[in-house]
Amino acid sequence: MPRRRKLPPIPAFTDGGKSPESHLIQKANPLLSLSETDMTLPELKILDVYLDRIDSHNGDNRTVQFEKGAIEDMLGVSRILKPDLEKRLRHLAQVVKVEDDTKPKGFKLVSLFEEIDAWQDDDGLWQISLTCTNRAREYIFNVDNIGYLRYRLKNVISLTSRYSYVLYLWLEHNRFRRSWEIELADLKALLRCTSDSYNQFKVFNDRILKRCQKELLEKTDCRFTYEPIKRGRSVKAVRFMVETLPTLELPGQLSMDDMAAAPDDQIEFLRGACTPIGASESEFSRAEIEQLFEVLVTVDDCKLPENVPMGGIEFRRYHYLSERYAAMNRAHEKKPIKYRFAYMLKLVKADAGTT
Repeated sequence: MPRRRKLPPIPAFTDGGKSPESHLIQKANPLLSLSETDMTLPELKILDVYLDRIDSHNGDNRTVQFEKGAIEDMLGVSRILKPDLEKRLRHLAQVVKVEDDTKPKGFKLVSLFEEIDAWQDDDGLWQISLTCTNRAREYIFNVDNIGYLRYRLKNVISLTSRYSYVLYLWLEHNRFRRSWEIELADLKALLRCTSDSYNQFKVFNDRILKRCQKELLEKTDCRFTYEPIKRGRSVKAVRFMVETLPTLELPGQLSMDDMAAAPDDQIEFLRGACTPIGASESEFSRAEIEQLFEVLVTVDDCKLPENVPMGGIEFRRYHYLSERYAAMNRAHEKKPIKYRFAYMLKLVKADAGTT
């Protein structure tokens, strides 16, 4: 094994011309269920770095090589013993269960990676190459059609608690609600704290929730508070409140400033709902969106999304179009749609009752 007296400088994910702030992960919603498996925090981090490195719109390039020292930096150590690294990587090559909402009452057993290469350089630093399986491509390169969570790599890479990691993803996934309740039993199940030692809320709160909140406040840009909800004399649920800050907005998402200006030009605002992921322009022209809008205003309010990041009919219409656009992309995966605008218009007309 190569030896070294001093650890060489380790790049902190600044390769490829990116700043740490620009490293974004797009994780398909079904992959969020991996927190319910036996995957450890280091293994979940390795998967996140893989997702950060790939182009989710190009399924032909399935192989990613971690740069020199990245795996050590990721795991927060200066040296990794070969047996420890092999154990973590072997787990990534095993079959895992993925909960998939597109398969009602079902799940999928899939191997995430078909080939994993690991070798040490002259400094003793590990380099790793990962190639995902063809089966896993459905959940890695299909995010536009099945929904995904986008978050900054820097927010999870420095976390040392698996509880904090799982809670962070869950909070970000539900951020649009701003404030909501979850049954205590469900929260414990989410964090895999179901042993008898957590029966008392005080113990669960002191050992898990408080520590998670402290770590997330120190290491991420997720700001949240929570409070126990009692029914009778016992805590039965927990209410979470997530703070939305303009500084947290990510490239490709609507900014709070854009939302505030939306009523001044609803057509341009709504065009953003029909913009492919990674593109800077809407798929449809202004004239086409104007035609959609003429039908959209006749759609009953009860058919528009209720839980949107901001209130107002304009924002509910935006998210309505976004949902229909995603539905069209899912249909396109099964059978190519030649006249996409006509298909989109038909979807809206169906809700308006004008077909």
